[in-house]
Amino acid sequence: MNVVSVIIPHYNGEEMLYNCINSIYKNISINNFEIIVVDNASTDNSINRIKNSFANVKIISNKSNLGYSQGCNIGANHANGKYLLFLNNDTEHSKDWIEKLVNFLDSNSKVAAVQPKILNIHNKKLFDYAGGAGGFLDQFCFPFVKGRIFHTLEEDLNQYNNPSRIFWASGAALMIRSEVFNKLEGFEKIYFAYMEEIDLCWRAQSLGYEIWSCTDSYIYHHGPYKNFRKNSMKSLYFNHRNTWILFLKNSYSFNYGISIVIKLFLDWIALLYSLLRLDIKRFFAIIKAHIWLLLYFWKVIKLRQHNKYRLNKLDNIYNGSIVVDYFIKRKKYFSQISLK
Repeated sequence: MNVVSVIIPHYNGEEMLYNCINSIYKNISINNFEIIVVDNASTDNSINRIKNSFANVKIISNKSNLGYSQGCNIGANHANGKYLLFLNNDTEHSKDWIEKLVNFLDSNSKVAAVQPKILNIHNKKLFDYAGGAGGFLDQFCFPFVKGRIFHTLEEDLNQYNNPSRIFWASGAALMIRSEVFNKLEGFEKIYFAYMEEIDLCWRAQSLGYEIWSCTDSYIYHHGPYKNFRKNSMKSLYFNHRNTWILFLKNSYSFNYGISIVIKLFLDWIALLYSLLRLDIKRFFAIIKAHIWLLLYFWKVIKLRQHNKYRLNKLDNIYNGSIVVDYFIKRKKYFSQISLK
């Protein structure tokens, strides 16, 4: 058995994938690991290049784009590592970052999953949009992270350098015990992309495990850092839709429906805000997400009915609203948020 199986879901991006795998080999010192690339029907030359450059990398080719969640599940089915490391193809890495995550899990039996500190590759002084120094969730299932709340990226001044318990580890670089991942039956495939790692960490914590950030391990990610409005409509759509799936599927209580009404109101505010800023992509992404929910509401409720993990109330979900904190109370930095 390998210590680590590195699983990289992939769809196009030849140079990024090559740089990612090359960076893994340059910065790892253990020998008993494997790299598995799950290709979601790429149309470029990326897979041929990897085959020619890295003979030991295992390639799994899907016939269509199955997204992050299902791609990772397929990779996990072919893995034999004690730990599974799900890694974005647009990351590059620091020395021994994988070993530091392994050592952390080896030393903390109550921890199911861990992430490194994730910095922005375009400006390495900034935290990255995709995960920063660890993720959190408010009661309406809006995610935020140490180092990034909505459009504000913080500079890394070592303010979050201590390992800490978090609510969710970023799918950009998430290491989890394979036995826990298998017990949870992997990522929930309905998400396709975005939020599936939060769902996974939620369920892991319902089993009594913890999720941590190990910040002496760090990587760099190709996330946005100048203009968040450049996000594609597809990514905006999945983000808005999937917060609702996460909310309806996992929340312990909706407070007699009041929480649902408030979440709807916050979405209407987001629609108005998008119009005022002429952010047309976001406006239509939210509309599209609501249409999907109307059409497939029964499907989400069925997932909730079969979700035994929702019966365990967690104590580390932020009881406030990060939307209200950020846009109304003008709290831009994680240090301004009181989680208790």
